[in-house]
Amino acid sequence: MGKGWLDFRSGAERERDYHEFSERVFSGGILHRRQVRERLQEILRKKDITYELMYYVALKDLLVRRPSLSFEEGLSQVCSEIHVMRLNSTVKDAIRKVLEEDFAGKFNSGQNDHDEKTQ
Repeated sequence: MGKGWLDFRSGAERERDYHEFSERVFSGGILHRRQVRERLQEILRKKDITYELMYYVALKDLLVRRPSLSFEEGLSQVCSEIHVMRLNSTVKDAIRKVLEEDFAGKFNSGQNDHDEKTQ
């Protein structure tokens, strides 16, 4: 698997990996993604949550792939790899709340096995 601009995978491999990633993070499809985005916007009271959503997606993907990680451990790892903004406590709390709701199935994601890890 490639990372960044040095990616030697075929188009079919990239497509397959993206589909698997999308299914892990937003198992309810486009509607699921839209609901998560809208919930983050509602909690943070701002329209453009592009960067916050980037952290959310990276963290959820990590927690789904490694369910033994706690929210704090996962967030620390994500923050060490993504450097587009500094997450303040308001943003961290919003991400935690939406993750809890997502893992509890509020967004029709079907992911119910990780809700205790975000607490």
